[in-house]
Formats: sequence, structure tokens, C-alpha cells
Amino acid sequence: MVEGEARIRVELPAGLREFAGGKGSFEVQAATLADAIREINAQHAGLAYRLLDDQGRMRRFVLVFVNEESVAHLPPEDVRLKGGDTVHILPSVAGG
Repeated sequence: MVEGEARIRVELPAGLREFAGGKGSFEVQAATLADAIREINAQHAGLAYRLLDDQGRMRRFVLVFVNEESVAHLPPEDVRLKGGDTVHILPSVAGG
């Protein structure tokens, strides 16, 4: 484990699992949300494209929670993670 990295869990919704080999959750070593996304993308190329825009920010219609706190409005590299955290990545739902 690299200094500062923690073992965290990342949960994906059904709509993104097809881009992750059918997996709905991952355990990764990461110090930040950006690290976690890079780690998962290294295992499943193209997944990050569905989460991040060209500037490396979360896409507008992707919601992210660390434990129960919404962090989608923050740059992924600024979202610090600690051991035992769970990152939930969800598509935003709209309509009427």
C-alpha cells in the first residue's frame, strides 16, 4: 500500500456495471476519489470516460457520495478518502 492510500469500497449502479465487467462493487487502495476512479479504470478501461468530463470533473449527471456525504460538486482529486469509506456512484435521475 502506498503511503496515504486507504482500502475503500466503490459501489456502482446497474447502469454502469456493463462497463465494469458486470461488477457492482470494488475494493481499491486510494487516497482520493480521483485515485479510486483511476484504479477502477485501470481494471476496466473506459469506465472513467462515463464518470469524468474532459477536465477531469465528475460529469454533470453523475452523483457521488462518500459514505452519506454528497461530493459530486468537488474536484475528484480534492475528495480525500480514509480506510473503510464507501464511495457510491449513481446516475442522476430526472423526469416527471
